Amino acid sequence: MAKVAILIAELKRGLKNHLAYPVQAVCEVIMVISVAIVVPSLLEGSFPKGLLGFTIDKPEKIVALTTVFIALIGLQIVHRVVKEESDLGTLEQLYLAPFGLSSLIIFRFVADTIRIMPIILIVVGIVSRNQGISWTLVLIPTIVFPMNIGMLGIGFLLGSLTLIAKRTGFIPNLTSLALLPLALSPPNKLPQIIGVVGSVIPFAHGIRLIEIILGNAPFSTWKLGFWKLCVLSGLWVTLGILCFTKAESIARHKGLLGSY
Repeated sequence: MAKVAILIAELKRGLKNHLAYPVQAVCEVIMVISVAIVVPSLLEGSFPKGLLGFTIDKPEKIVALTTVFIALIGLQIVHRVVKEESDLGTLEQLYLAPFGLSSLIIFRFVADTIRIMPIILIVVGIVSRNQGISWTLVLIPTIVFPMNIGMLGIGFLLGSLTLIAKRTGFIPNLTSLALLPLALSPPNKLPQIIGVVGSVIPFAHGIRLIEIILGNAPFSTWKLGFWKLCVLSGLWVTLGILCFTKAESIARHKGLLGSY
């Protein structure tokens, strides 16, 4: 019950901010959807006309770019929470709390992912050409959530540097930029080194599965890829939490935990 209460509290925290500044919240949603629709089409040399009743040429690229915004949560939330709690002076207390800093990060990650998920579903509804749109809207969150759990694992690894080295926020930001080529370029057109790196990044696996779904492929064609994604994400988040917990212990031992 305590875990459910914490998750609900985190959901309320974000919603309270949206309700306090509704114009900002609406503008952020419009910005994300607009960027996701416009950028891939401009790169293809055509302006999107899907909202006017015409077909959008690359719906999978539009959804992939929207998925970047969700992946940013996993990559950046660890650094952001460490900074916020350091500014509040509560990192030491969280280290000794029953749930701990890593648990707080996970709850906040889940809450933030739930809050932004409707945006990607709106985009899918706008651009999808599939007849079974209801089934597509069910499958997309099924892929996006485990994908972002893997990105959270990478975020924990980057957050370990924040605990020890301090002021390393530029590293998650730079890492986030690296997702754009994976989202906007076909795998066979990427340099080999990027393709190799992408093969172990949950985000790359997630958007490939989304492309298969939007292409109306049969269930059997993406089932194996989905399980690979789950295993890969599980490995990343396990490794990330272990490294973060170790870094947290080292930072506390050296007296670095309470500073940013």
